[in-house]
Amino acid sequence: MSRPRDHHTALAVAFGAACNAALTVVLVEWAAGDGVPPWPDLPRGLALLSAVGAAIGLVAYGAAMNNLLDRRRDAAISGTRPSASTGPDALVLVGSLVVAIAMATALGRDATWVTLVLAMLLLFHNGVAKFIPAIGLVVPGSLVAGIMLVPDWQMPMPTVVWLAMSIVVLTSIGVHILADKRPILSGRALVVVVFAWFVLSGVILTLRGMGANASWLAGHSPVVLLWPLGGLLLLGLTMRGVLPRSSTRRIAARRAIRLVALWQPLLAASWCMAVDAIVAAIVFAGLWAVGILLAGGSRELAAISGEPPTWR
Repeated sequence: MSRPRDHHTALAVAFGAACNAALTVVLVEWAAGDGVPPWPDLPRGLALLSAVGAAIGLVAYGAAMNNLLDRRRDAAISGTRPSASTGPDALVLVGSLVVAIAMATALGRDATWVTLVLAMLLLFHNGVAKFIPAIGLVVPGSLVAGIMLVPDWQMPMPTVVWLAMSIVVLTSIGVHILADKRPILSGRALVVVVFAWFVLSGVILTLRGMGANASWLAGHSPVVLLWPLGGLLLLGLTMRGVLPRSSTRRIAARRAIRLVALWQPLLAASWCMAVDAIVAAIVFAGLWAVGILLAGGSRELAAISGEPPTWR
């Protein structure tokens, strides 16, 4: 039972990461207008494909590393030799990293360096950080922000990246508490998490410097925040209907992760509506509907009506 659920969770996370990366390309192209984007020799379609490919490659790399390290750790605890089934994980690990770097290379040298830094951060997270709540609860937010910054680490609307990072950090805290994970999140660790979130927020919001180009909303009024806030309100109402119907706290935690990931295209659509990128907003909204229907979201929403989701 746990294997299919984990599989659906990984697919949902990859889907959400791909939509976040695509949103960055859309916003950068929109901000450039008739100017020159960071990838002047790359058509918009190839820029989108490269950003999405790098995002999916990084997520696959992290998932394969997590599986590989978990199996080797289990073998070490039980005193047995690692299973031969770790071979496919090793192949996915190497292949996905190569794909991520190759896709990022098409976006330029800066994108390649950001991807390499994220690969090292994934190694640190899976090997060390996830066992230390004070660190491990912030790293996922850093990874989401980093994936969004692969196409352009000086994207014109850093508030978009900041909000995505904050949502993931908050979700990580909630999932850790909801699933009753060990070690428990102590008060001191929570203080460290909040402090790290403040530091990460400062870094993200000042990537464009502190001068005239440092507008957090690319010159827009704060009123545009009503669009993504509306998407978050809908997400909160959906979680309120879905999570209490879970049979166990761990199942509820996995559902929360999947719902947050599947909601990324809707949040992307809301940001596009905020900047009047109507066509992009329609596309992202369509992707959200497809994700809900095909990537496992329909199984989660079925819980609202009391129907238990079925897993093959």
